[in-house]
Amino acid sequence: MSAAFRTAILIILTTASAWATPHLRGVKLSITNSTDMARPHENMVIPLTELRRVAPDLNAGQLLVTATDATSIEEDSAILQATEIPSQVDDIDGDNKADELAFQIDLKPKQTRIVTVTYGEANRICRLRSEYPDRTHALLATKIEGIGWESEYNGWRLYFDPRNAIDLYGKQRHSLLLRNLATPEYDYHSVSPYGRDIYKIGNALGIGAVGAWVDGKLIKVADVGSRNYRIVSTGPVRAIVDIVYTNWNVAGRKLTLRSRITQWANERGFYHNLDAKGGDGLVFATGLPLKKNVPEYRSSATSGPIWVATYGEQVLMPGATATEALTGTQLGLGIVLLERDAKTAQDADNHLISFSVKQGHAAWYVMAAWDQEGTEDRVSVGSPDDIRRYVQRDGPRIASREEFLQFMKDTAVRLSSPVTATVLSSKAEAQSAPPDTLKSKNQRTYAQAISLLQKEIDRTAAQWEPVLKGSDTIATNKGDGFFTEGNNQTGKWQKQNGFFWTGSFWTGELWKMYEKTHDEKYRQWGELWTRALMGKELEQNHDSGFLYFYSSVPAFELTKNAEFRESALRGAQRLEQLYNPKTQLIAAWSVGGDDTIVDTMMNLQLLWWAWKQTGDEKWKDIGINHALQTAKRLVRPDGSTFQSVHYNPGDDRQQFQLRGGAPMVELKWKNNAAPGETIFRHTHQGFTADTSWSRGQAWALYGFAAAYQETKDPRLLQTAESIASYILRELPEDNVPWYDFYDEGVIYRNRDTSAAAVTAGGLLRLSQGTSDAKLATQYRQTAEKIVQSLINRYLTPVSAGDSTPEGVLRHGSSTRPGDTPLIYGQYYLLETLLDLERQSGARRAAQ
Repeated sequence: MSAAFRTAILIILTTASAWATPHLRGVKLSITNSTDMARPHENMVIPLTELRRVAPDLNAGQLLVTATDATSIEEDSAILQATEIPSQVDDIDGDNKADELAFQIDLKPKQTRIVTVTYGEANRICRLRSEYPDRTHALLATKIEGIGWESEYNGWRLYFDPRNAIDLYGKQRHSLLLRNLATPEYDYHSVSPYGRDIYKIGNALGIGAVGAWVDGKLIKVADVGSRNYRIVSTGPVRAIVDIVYTNWNVAGRKLTLRSRITQWANERGFYHNLDAKGGDGLVFATGLPLKKNVPEYRSSATSGPIWVATYGEQVLMPGATATEALTGTQLGLGIVLLERDAKTAQDADNHLISFSVKQGHAAWYVMAAWDQEGTEDRVSVGSPDDIRRYVQRDGPRIASREEFLQFMKDTAVRLSSPVTATVLSSKAEAQSAPPDTLKSKNQRTYAQAISLLQKEIDRTAAQWEPVLKGSDTIATNKGDGFFTEGNNQTGKWQKQNGFFWTGSFWTGELWKMYEKTHDEKYRQWGELWTRALMGKELEQNHDSGFLYFYSSVPAFELTKNAEFRESALRGAQRLEQLYNPKTQLIAAWSVGGDDTIVDTMMNLQLLWWAWKQTGDEKWKDIGINHALQTAKRLVRPDGSTFQSVHYNPGDDRQQFQLRGGAPMVELKWKNNAAPGETIFRHTHQGFTADTSWSRGQAWALYGFAAAYQETKDPRLLQTAESIASYILRELPEDNVPWYDFYDEGVIYRNRDTSAAAVTAGGLLRLSQGTSDAKLATQYRQTAEKIVQSLINRYLTPVSAGDSTPEGVLRHGSSTRPGDTPLIYGQYYLLETLLDLERQSGARRAAQ
């Protein structure tokens, strides 16, 4: 190892406590719907000043929002998976600093939900945060004669001239269309599945525009000194447009007005907020155009906000010169005034609501519902890129007068009873460990923890021995008697088909207990379960290393029975069959396969054993070649790892199989790589392809440490130490890693005790392999801290009243969001405890 590399490792390790602080922190909010109505996609605006009271260092450009159905922080901490919510940060005043966080949340009647606003390093937030498609848009374009804004339901425009009227674009396909409408020579009057200009304003004020009501006469915002606009924001959540009119000459005075238009995603309408400087005492008005033969509807004068609506045949015929209504289709328009002292009025062109401003401010909500909305929606039933693989489906719409009037009433109730948001956090914090781990007051010794694990082994063997003996046939995926996952509360193992890839961890526990106690019951159980694995060696994938290194190898070493030796060597032979000289890698799943996973580093232990047993160098050569290629292809420069690498195995295939953590996916991929060369990498059990799955890190650490111990190849030591340095600076406060080092409980709240146990074992081996005394001490001490945390906080019972049977290592995560005891977590904790106990005894004896 180079001196520079070792110096860098030492610097990292000596500053590990600083580097291991959380990269991400969150602020918890409660969002409460106090009404009896469901509130889908409820609009939420959180002033960033409120968040910064508890999180002064919050960087609004690097955050994401998640929610759970919990009603308190305590409930929230126990939920395994949060739902990401598209969010948007807006600079409202134009000073290039963020002012508001906006998002939408679904709420059931009387429901409270907990929302977490997480912020931190861009490198992490950007990997965790999804790409949110735009659901709103706004623009100014000469083609549409003014300013337009839209959701996927409706498009609107304000004539940016003395007409100052608001017009409507109807949509038959949920989409964003303003860019199309603003394209030169695009005819937005003609029929299109996306939508068209469906309304004629005429001399009216427009749909929800603003004017003044003076002496029974409507005055438009026409005579002004200047008109200016600013598109404040557009995006996945909302679009905001400011229009400022200076020196509006009306009723013998000159006013400055600002109309703020806010269009939220998922909504048929928009908010119109009015600020009138110098408007006190003036009566303002908004309204809807009056159409012949189109009925008007108004709210009751005695209850709720004031609203006015029209419903009927008021959609314009297609064509730029059309003036007549299109028969057979219905359009509803509505306005809800958010002030209570409004009055209704009418003139020759308008249904009006008049009102006075309070402290210079007023607000209303404008909406439209066309009964043709969504009738041209297309849904992909195949490849999204293949337009032939779409079906047409009517989207949800308001298709009758009764539905529309109910929608008006519901909207009025919704706007008059806003949802409340409360900041619950007193400071920004990392997501907590599982709540039950926080109750522990244990300070266990290694001997006490081993005793607890022994009780779990005895209990499990007694329960499952008759099951195994009663099974006719045992194979990888057939027969009863093996298990992998259990229940955190009951401690019981779940039944599975066959021994899977994990069966030998149970046999490994039995052989470890026999080695420690020399009690014949463990030998008998060890042989019983080991023989169930034997004879299937050449049927396995790369996990023949796991399966036979932890069953047949210890069985032979502890009994000297030659049949166990032959079984272990057949397991090594299977790894040789899977080895591809072109890639110099052991294929994960089949001979000639196109991928290798980082887990295989652990399976090399069987090769090292075969080399030592037989003296045949081929086992060593295969193992070293595989390890060096793994370091090259799966270990990143910072020491983190990918889980899987796909390559051209030599046949130039164009189709690949993605396995692990989910149903297998057949992937077509244009392959121009030379035989043996890498094509792509991914991480299927972590958060995403470019994050770091913690158990993959642990497999790599342990595997490279063991490889160096056996071969003394310095290249393998350097890789192991690089992986170790990454892990040490990523461990959370209790030294038990999240299932993925990047997620940190933001989306999935899974710790993985199996990754912790494997990591501790790997660090312990690395401490024994390195010649640097300082590094050795650091590795050993970290391994001890991890193990101590596991046996104090995660190994049952963890607190008074813990009803889970003794010796269950809770909170393993095979694939998120799974949260269970795992048989390999049990094994590696036992193995590492026994090693630590032996080392402690050796140190005491030497003193």
